[in-house]
Amino acid sequence: MKYISVFLFLVLIVYTETKWNNTRAVNCNDLACNNGRCIDETQGPRCLCDEGFIGSNCNQQGSDFYRRTQLIPGLADPDILAVNDDLFYLSGTSDGMVLPIYQSTNLINYQLKVTYNPSAIDSTYNYCFLWAPDLSKRGTGYDLYFSAQRVSKGAPCPANGQDVTTFLARASDNNLIFSTPVLVDFGPSAPKGRIASGCNGDGCLKTVRIDSAVVGPENDRWFFYVWFTAGNNIAAFPFASPTSMVANAGPASFSIPASDEKINEAPEVFWRDGQYYFFISTAFFDSQYAMSYVMAPTIADLTRRRAVRTHSLAQRNSAGRLVQTHGHNSIVARRGQFFNVFHQGVFDGNGRMIRRDTFKQRIAFRSDGSIHTLNTIDIRWTQLPLHQYSIDIVKKDGSTVGPCIAVGRIGSTLETTYTGICPDGGNQLINKGDIAAFRLFYSQNQVWKDFAEVKYDGVSDQLAFYLSNGNTKHIVLRWNERITGTRYSLDVRRKDGTWVAPCVADAIIGTQIEYVFDGNCQTAKVFVEPRDITHIRMCSAINNDWARAICGEVAYDGKIIHVYVRIP
Repeated sequence: MKYISVFLFLVLIVYTETKWNNTRAVNCNDLACNNGRCIDETQGPRCLCDEGFIGSNCNQQGSDFYRRTQLIPGLADPDILAVNDDLFYLSGTSDGMVLPIYQSTNLINYQLKVTYNPSAIDSTYNYCFLWAPDLSKRGTGYDLYFSAQRVSKGAPCPANGQDVTTFLARASDNNLIFSTPVLVDFGPSAPKGRIASGCNGDGCLKTVRIDSAVVGPENDRWFFYVWFTAGNNIAAFPFASPTSMVANAGPASFSIPASDEKINEAPEVFWRDGQYYFFISTAFFDSQYAMSYVMAPTIADLTRRRAVRTHSLAQRNSAGRLVQTHGHNSIVARRGQFFNVFHQGVFDGNGRMIRRDTFKQRIAFRSDGSIHTLNTIDIRWTQLPLHQYSIDIVKKDGSTVGPCIAVGRIGSTLETTYTGICPDGGNQLINKGDIAAFRLFYSQNQVWKDFAEVKYDGVSDQLAFYLSNGNTKHIVLRWNERITGTRYSLDVRRKDGTWVAPCVADAIIGTQIEYVFDGNCQTAKVFVEPRDITHIRMCSAINNDWARAICGEVAYDGKIIHVYVRIP
């Protein structure tokens, strides 16, 4: 009887507390919706959760939290503007004759708001090759920059002897009724547009061609754009001082990898937690188009002199043909969550691009502020002697794809990079957000029954398998970037207490912020197995002043594969 009384008392407490929690909010002023917004209904206030969040207060992640979603098919070079947390405008390249502008209140559903047709409102000129709009808010109105060719009424467009350049139109309010465009001109000795091909009299750097982007707060706005010399290059200047030019990226000012195909374009800049992020797209739009980014504490420091970090890689099938690419992105924030809006290139069976569609992907940040990649995962494992390996994927729907990356590609190596496609699984495209787990099969005799499974969070770009009795052969090191031009070196401490310093000097690591250590101390000309290491130290020097080096150190257990070192 005593236990029954206690049970009934507890039930009464739970009932009373639940009833109080459900009725205590009288209106939206009393209800915190965290990652959502509140609406007042007849029965009381209720939270409408933002995409990816669930729960009565929108404070729990749903299973679709990192799911990639299509926004507008057929739209390329997207640009999205947040007016507030519940109103967004999205535009992009369409048919080359007009610019559609869509409206959304939730970043999920979009309705066409207006279509801007400059040829219809300009009594003197017609326009074609309308590309890559940039929509920004200024005061109570909006600026629309876009790339195009312009010809007199009745003249053919595109025109011989012309190249695309940048124009500006203005709308006074949220109706987005934009004016007749004007060719950009930022004043004497400053950058300006050019209708004809070639460069302005004061140089190609000051000839605005395509892919403009207005960034920064209202009191410190900058203009980014692409200019042509030896390929596509990016430059920028503050509106307050348009002759103060910064060369940000491109083959005319920097040594860039061959994979960029002499193309650095589509600048995009955003700010978060004291850091600016500068995205660029590389390679030809119908080739291995991909996204990279730079981090810096100021806009003026956003150049390729900083570490250039990969964000996406073009996806190729088992025959090496292009299947999907990603680029020309725009970042939007909503209630502290950041989203990458970009176009995906779709290719036919011969690897030729057939269209581009606009997608959205939530961004995930590491503790140092850097961003997990869109579609790559560095997968590594400990070594079992004389074994070979194969990778399977377990999808969130419970199905498996195996092998995804077969032994014929991996062999006895201890790593592989998943790029979002299973080349040995029918070339299935599987986004990271749709993956529940990875399985590593290992065998000495081609009988594939033994495996290890590791759960996957849907976003990380590093994954490790620690096989029973396996030995770590590689340590993937990452560290934080200090001021522009800082150089780095690696020291390791052995179990006997002695340091190998430098183990790998700055002559090898340089300004990189990642290094895969395989036991070879190249500078000291000794070999130190990871299992014999107890501490790892990354040192940094500004202007090669190693007498004042600043170092960060972490203890090491001889086994962990992915290691992050913070330099103070």
